[in-house]
Amino acid sequence: MERLTIGEGGLESKEPYQYQPLPTLTSIRVLKVIGKEEDGTVHVSLKTVDLDDNPAFYALSYTWGNPHANGVDFTAHFNAVSEEYSTHQKRPILCDGERLGVQRNLFDVLHEFLEAFAGEQERNQNSDSFTHTPLSLPDGNLDIWIDAVCINQDDMEERGHQVRIMDKVYSKAAHTIVWLGRADEYTPAAVETIRRVAAYPRDVFVQSEASPFRRQDPEIYAKSNLEYTGWMDWCSLAALLKRQWFSRLWIIQEAILSRDLALLCGKHGFSWADLIAAARNIEARCEALGWSPSVIFIQSNEVAVPLEHNLLRLADWRDHFHNRTTTKAWHFTLENLVYDTWVFTSGDPRDKIYGILGLASPQVCAAWDINYRSTAEEVYAIATRTIVEHSKSLKILSCVQDASVRKIDCYPSWAPDYSLPWFNMMCNHGSFAAAGAQYPTPQLLPTSPGPVSWSRLRLRAHVFDTIVETGADRTDYVNSSMILDPSWFELALLLETPYPATGQRRTEVLWRTLCADQDASSSTSPAPARLGALFKELISAMVVVRADLEAEESGFPDPAPDCATSFAQALRRAKEMWADALWDHLTPQQIREKTQSRPRFFGRPEFGWLVYTLIKMQALALTEEGGEAYTPGWDELERFHETPSYVMRKVEGEDRSFVQQKDPAFVHSFRRRYGKRKLFYTEKGYLGLGPCSVAVGDVVCVLPGASGPFVFREDREGGVKLEDDQNGSPENSDDGSGDDRSTVKRLRLIGESYVHGIMNGEAVGLEGFGLEEIEIV
Repeated sequence: MERLTIGEGGLESKEPYQYQPLPTLTSIRVLKVIGKEEDGTVHVSLKTVDLDDNPAFYALSYTWGNPHANGVDFTAHFNAVSEEYSTHQKRPILCDGERLGVQRNLFDVLHEFLEAFAGEQERNQNSDSFTHTPLSLPDGNLDIWIDAVCINQDDMEERGHQVRIMDKVYSKAAHTIVWLGRADEYTPAAVETIRRVAAYPRDVFVQSEASPFRRQDPEIYAKSNLEYTGWMDWCSLAALLKRQWFSRLWIIQEAILSRDLALLCGKHGFSWADLIAAARNIEARCEALGWSPSVIFIQSNEVAVPLEHNLLRLADWRDHFHNRTTTKAWHFTLENLVYDTWVFTSGDPRDKIYGILGLASPQVCAAWDINYRSTAEEVYAIATRTIVEHSKSLKILSCVQDASVRKIDCYPSWAPDYSLPWFNMMCNHGSFAAAGAQYPTPQLLPTSPGPVSWSRLRLRAHVFDTIVETGADRTDYVNSSMILDPSWFELALLLETPYPATGQRRTEVLWRTLCADQDASSSTSPAPARLGALFKELISAMVVVRADLEAEESGFPDPAPDCATSFAQALRRAKEMWADALWDHLTPQQIREKTQSRPRFFGRPEFGWLVYTLIKMQALALTEEGGEAYTPGWDELERFHETPSYVMRKVEGEDRSFVQQKDPAFVHSFRRRYGKRKLFYTEKGYLGLGPCSVAVGDVVCVLPGASGPFVFREDREGGVKLEDDQNGSPENSDDGSGDDRSTVKRLRLIGESYVHGIMNGEAVGLEGFGLEEIEIV
């Protein structure tokens, strides 16, 4: 390693580095680390090579920003060092004598390379090649490709083209070095834990009592002759797996296409093979357990997938790619790539699409113009339209998230926000076909040319019904599936009994709608009948929890007059109100007449207290026809309170926690569908489950080529703003698409829905069914 000097004036006197255009479409720049000065200033050099000449070089896979673990116990350290990795805190280096700014994580790895080069030279002066031990690095004479420096990031045209050939860069690199960031207090133990767990005999580990990511005594491991892995060892491994590299989208093609991977975290190195062996052992043991304990390191606002999930997907894809036969090319469709990589993240939202094109089929890649002048909205719309056209299905529209959680603009409304690391489809698992067998594919129509034609999706649909009532607005989704919602019973009371579309009892319609009439795995529809009894037990437990919460609130200063002091007090008050209204003398038919009307019974927010909910539940139980209700009445609630079959809320001192049902089949299915959704009731008397922003006046549409119906809203804002719309009056402007707005319904997609009784083509057979042209903006 050379010792160099900057000369007079220091770094500030140096001119900014000027990139020269790349000469060919297959040219790349590679970097050589030359040395550093006593003050730590790094000197590098860039040269141009052509991939067609098969040059010898390495590639770096890393994250641009803060690389450290975030979440749960690791958040404090992540936040403490975040400023160091800010894009505004670039470190200067000298590139061919000129000043170039790099972000902290890249600066760290360059220093690590320099120290490794020096140590390698001391160990073996004659060594000029990279060995396959994890701690080895290329010596200082070898070139390395690093995207942030080797691509002129200010040249959008070059950036787009280099992204297009990035798959070739990693597949042609002799080796790829994965840089996880500088070490922290957890790193040494994490690397040792990887080695230890990778060495466990899989059959022995699976059959043992040892549990990954759990605090256990050494004797548990000793009984199976396994080397002990303690709680802090598992925490250290979690800290490593929660480093940002494992969730970064760009690393997918980098890890899959690279010939050889060596991982570094500070000075600590380990092999890809050991890491995957450890992850496979953990996966096998978790399958035997029936769950993955690593989810305890996931925060409530994160995607609830095990820590090992992303790593195992990478391993599967990499094995598939490198073990493929020469006669069968390995490429995903764009649709499969989008679904499989959804939980990965990218700093630039456009890269959620651009970053996976290198793995797609050549035909897909050839059709794309990677253009960083395009907005994320445009890139997402083009990707969505491409998926619809190639798959001949509207399945991707079921991934559209509620407008309240989107990061990108709400237009075009029919394109999912791929930058969010999650989606939650209800109806696309093969169980439903709302348009029936008659309409299996979308009826797309051409969109006339115009400046924003990319933002429109024109097709034929049937406008089935209008929403006239919705469940309560929800602003907090944490533990929302454990909180009793009085609006469920208000909407159930509005239903005809029996339910006209299916002949079922109203309370059965209620529980089936709340779980979209599927089991938790989405493999069975209609949902098994036994889930009805589990729903009733869940509701009973929710009532008890609600009573406890109100009792706690009643102890605060100035409690609300209707706030219950106990379950017994709330029930006693409900019975008094029932008697005062002389309802104890009414027949079920008379009670139904009083509650089956709009505005709905006790539907205002001030009637959300338990005492009013108990009255609604009793009315529902007494007016149910055809058998016992799936919601409890007063007598059943009293018995349940005295001898509960399920205690949902556990109280220990100041600690409060929720406990799962012994048989969680219903609640698992319910949670999977209910998150960020609410119930609605339609003009024709149907009960449905839709996005949380669904509103009165929205319409339910059946679309050919879609599994379930969708909720739409008349567009009043004009969609993507038009260049020639200067006066802000979209109703009176021409968007250049050549259509007459008065003849085509222009709608905004709110999201996917489940509507009980029309999920299997029933709407197609009803009088008045017909398709009309709509334009989704």
